[in-house]
Amino acid sequence: MGTCRTRIGAWAAATALGVATLTGQPSEAAAEGPVVGTSKGIVGGALLGGELVALGMGAFGVSKGWTYLVFPPLAAVGGGIGGYFIEQSAPPAEVPLYMLAGGMALVIPTIIVTLNATIYKAPENYPNEPVQNQPAGEPALPRVSKRPIHVPMSLVDVHEGRFAMGVPALEIRPMYTPEEMAKFGVAQGREVKIPVFQASF
Repeated sequence: MGTCRTRIGAWAAATALGVATLTGQPSEAAAEGPVVGTSKGIVGGALLGGELVALGMGAFGVSKGWTYLVFPPLAAVGGGIGGYFIEQSAPPAEVPLYMLAGGMALVIPTIIVTLNATIYKAPENYPNEPVQNQPAGEPALPRVSKRPIHVPMSLVDVHEGRFAMGVPALEIRPMYTPEEMAKFGVAQGREVKIPVFQASF
């Protein structure tokens, strides 16, 4: 139903534009005086030929884009040839002019109908909601808290009732801070710390 309303609206707009342009042309032509139809029939016939075929294809719901690139140009060539023979038959000068005016008036309606026919239309049963049947993710593994491994930092180490021996963490650092040196006037030295026994409960 939505596609039908869209197509009807496009045709209504195209028809209104074509009628408005066609009804405005005769008064302009009459005000210009004598009219010469040289080449106007050829151009008008080419426009009308291509436009009528494109309008017909749009009316029948032809949606393939390549068809509009093949058949309307072929029809435009045929229309131009027909316009040439119309000019050669020496009709009234207004006939080629009206052909040209009609071809120019149908340019915009033809574009509207062609775009309306070739634009992508989603099917009516197209799902609007996102798909919910996605595979379930893997369950999260339970977190297991691990206690940090106690590393003995002294020669003899007692930790939570366990006795261990290790390599002492040797530390060499300055004996005095810069403030202490300035306050007491002593020279800087180095001290070595070797932990021998450490216990924790």
